[in-house]
Amino acid sequence: MRTKFSRRMASFGLTAALALATVAVARGRYKPYSPSAPDFRVEGPADAKVTVVEFSDFQCPACRYAEPPLRQLRALYRGRIRFVFKHFPLRMHQWARPAAAAAECAGRQGKFWPYHDMLYDRQDEWTNEKYDSFLTGYARRVGLDLPAWQACRAGASAAAAVQADVQEGDDAWVNSTPTFFINGRRFVGAQQLTALGVLRIDQELKAR
Repeated sequence: MRTKFSRRMASFGLTAALALATVAVARGRYKPYSPSAPDFRVEGPADAKVTVVEFSDFQCPACRYAEPPLRQLRALYRGRIRFVFKHFPLRMHQWARPAAAAAECAGRQGKFWPYHDMLYDRQDEWTNEKYDSFLTGYARRVGLDLPAWQACRAGASAAAAVQADVQEGDDAWVNSTPTFFINGRRFVGAQQLTALGVLRIDQELKAR
């Protein structure tokens, strides 16, 4: 004969199973991110054993803080890993989207990485109401064709590329920046990248 306790446990088990099934269905609605981007936002060989994908925001202080160790990591593993940059401007950062579009348009002239570095290195300078004049000044400094760059910024294509990355990040449950995926495993922030991400890279390089 089933006791009151056993009936309660059976009921609890059924409830838990239904909850887990609901979560599984919900997770199934989300698409995985794509470990690819336009060539100008990718470093490293296409057949690399390890792919590092970063979702980042040019106005994010934590992203700027992560830049020095990230640059060291990219230099240390150059030629052995593939690095992919994804735009993920946060809603709280009002100048992040214009900066992302500006960098995207710089990339279409082959200058994404110099522009990317300038945005992070000078983050305190351009994150204010005068951002547009600073973004234009950076474009001039890296040697862009300014009329073409301005036309790109004014068009819909760059903004659409940024939004496509944001949608991928949302689908992958990215909710803070910088978020890194190393062969699919998530690492958030500079500390996780340097403390755990490097171990993941080494493990993946040895295992494959």
